[in-house]
Amino acid sequence: MRKLVIFGAGEFAEIAHYYFTHDSPSQVVGFTVDREYLREHRFRGLPVVPFDEVLRHFPPAEHDMFVALGIGGVNRKRAAKVAEAERLGYALAAFCSTRADVPAGLVLRPNTMIMERAGIQPFVEIGRDCIIWSATRIGFHTRIGDHCWIVSAIFGESVTVGEGTFVGLNATVAPCLSVGSHTIIGAGALILRDTAADAVYRGQESRPSRVPASRLWRG
Repeated sequence: MRKLVIFGAGEFAEIAHYYFTHDSPSQVVGFTVDREYLREHRFRGLPVVPFDEVLRHFPPAEHDMFVALGIGGVNRKRAAKVAEAERLGYALAAFCSTRADVPAGLVLRPNTMIMERAGIQPFVEIGRDCIIWSATRIGFHTRIGDHCWIVSAIFGESVTVGEGTFVGLNATVAPCLSVGSHTIIGAGALILRDTAADAVYRGQESRPSRVPASRLWRG
């Protein structure tokens, strides 16, 4: 069993702690954050140490690391911390839920997390440091670049997703398309054409009907 230290002490770090604790062979033994963000010295019952002291408390010869940062800078902040952790000598842990539907031979790269009920078809490639949320569906021969964050979205087959991209809740990307790097695809968006890099594609927001609910649900 490998010991694991998690970078972060927020909601995503809490989720990572839960998954690694309950559904992996890793043993989470502590957390680390940049010194300016250190608020408490305990989180989830475990020690939190400043990142500039992490080598002393959790040496990389005995510990792996998972960087549990969100989508800040369109995933660039997490990517930078992943690179910094590797420069310090840490092997980066990865997680795939035992309740995810993944093909035999799927390569799970460093700092990638695949949550429960994700459905990934054969011949899919997922890059380093990708977060694949529950209920995401990825069609065969799709390639997801490094440092992506995908929230319960649907991809047709043979899609190419550029690095650093965020895809929101229930967004759909049609087959055989190319999504540019560091693109933001909002919740509920429908992508039917290739997208530009560093662009934002919003979903259609629902608007309230002029008819009040009380007129539709009369007892």
